[in-house]
Amino acid sequence: MAEGLGHALIVGGTGMLAAAADRLAQDGWRVSHIARHATTFAAGREGQAGFDADYHDEAAFRAALAAALEWGGPPGLGIAWFRTLKLPTPRLMAEAMGAPGASARLFQVVGSRTAHPNHPDRLPRAAAVAEGLPNCLLRQVVLGFRLEPAGARANTNAEISAGVLEAIAADRPLTIVGQVDPWPLDRA
Repeated sequence: MAEGLGHALIVGGTGMLAAAADRLAQDGWRVSHIARHATTFAAGREGQAGFDADYHDEAAFRAALAAALEWGGPPGLGIAWFRTLKLPTPRLMAEAMGAPGASARLFQVVGSRTAHPNHPDRLPRAAAVAEGLPNCLLRQVVLGFRLEPAGARANTNAEISAGVLEAIAADRPLTIVGQVDPWPLDRA
């Protein structure tokens, strides 16, 4: 196992979560990435490694996950941005969290529609990815929106990374980056 804070595994961290990944590495985490272009992204980033896989390809994801675990050991921290949870790969990541007998925190990043006020079942359904896994302490981070005079807008990459880092520091079961209420008509 690496020196420092341990292994942080990030799926989908090469775009909107890049600044969060860099900050975790600066703070002493060994950060591994699984994404389509993770190797290129992590090249030259101290304390970071990339393992290429599209999470829609279960076999490729399994291979990348195995390589990430070999590189960094069992992850004590995970950040997962899966555009859909209707695949086996989010569960595979949740199953990989934590060393035997030790718990790890998995921050599941989801879009604003998952927290739509008219669909209170969506967040619990998303949380099912870690159901029955004693080593995986699931935390959810909802990417809300920002209301401005011109209307609603998505969070910027900087706002998303800052929000995820704040969620990790606060360690709450649910963090909303931006807002989801009131739900604007143009985001229905």
